[in-house]
Amino acid sequence: METKKGMAAILEWRARFLGEGVLQEAEYDQALMAAQQLEQSGLVSPAEWVAMVRQANAALLDQR
Repeated sequence: METKKGMAAILEWRARFLGEGVLQEAEYDQALMAAQQLEQSGLVSPAEWVAMVRQANAALLDQR
């Protein structure tokens, strides 16, 4: 059950922050804070958190 909640949380995070494929710096900061909260709450694993941060990094770099 927790795996389904975690996957749903990741999908929601992606839709919220990566929907447009590009992040501005303020949105990037929000994405990282949201990912950290998901990891701290136990909804995502540390490895999933790293993947989320990498996705946010890529989205930030795409806009530069």
